[in-house]
Amino acid sequence: MKGAAVYFSGTGNTEYIVRLFRDEFKKDGIECALIDVSKKRTLNDDYNFFIFGCPIHADFFPDYFMGWIEKNIKNGNNRKCIVFSTQAGPAAAGAEYLCEKLKEKGFKIEVNTMIQMPQNFYVNGLFKKTPEDKCIILKENSAKIVKTIVDKFLKGENVINNVSRFRVQSGRIIYKMFKKYALNWADKNLKVDMSLCVRCGKCVKNCPTKNIILEEEIKFKARCLCCQKCLHGCPVNAFRYKNKKISQYKI
Repeated sequence: MKGAAVYFSGTGNTEYIVRLFRDEFKKDGIECALIDVSKKRTLNDDYNFFIFGCPIHADFFPDYFMGWIEKNIKNGNNRKCIVFSTQAGPAAAGAEYLCEKLKEKGFKIEVNTMIQMPQNFYVNGLFKKTPEDKCIILKENSAKIVKTIVDKFLKGENVINNVSRFRVQSGRIIYKMFKKYALNWADKNLKVDMSLCVRCGKCVKNCPTKNIILEEEIKFKARCLCCQKCLHGCPVNAFRYKNKKISQYKI
């Protein structure tokens, strides 16, 4: 038996979780491939089960992730799957909505859950960065959650944490507004201190929507996801949010 963990990760929270899943399945001799949708454009669908994971963007999964699944995963064939979201709050609607779409494709939802992780969207001041001691607790809790999920999954037991229909409907509305805001987020808020920039091109290469151009200076187009890969992934912390240096998020 082999599975695939299909995921998108901006600052690393979701990738951290899928690696926990991979390692837990490996303990039982089960191979689980990691498929980062920002790096792999197509899928050779020969897996026995799937894990789908993504961070929450304003209560929903970004269209970038949902679109990849719609394009590349056609037939569930009654295969089992695990769906999870990562977010700073206790709950969100993204996983629930994806479960609905996967059921339409013929998947059997064994796990639908939300995993709370440290806050990573704090640059605008609306949210506070999670204290280090709480980060440690959240990471420890996430490892326990993943172990429990894998144990139950292999025993054929469900882990279903639904949210209400109203939450899903309102989440779609909130996300649509956020998506419009996000498109120009980088262009309006980010600059790069070129005296620090080493022109490594990491931000250009890793941007999922190819929103970044490296010329004499770093420039941005108008198709940002607001995933913050560039901001927190810069090896010399050269990005500035509204001309201010930020404390980079590292999981």
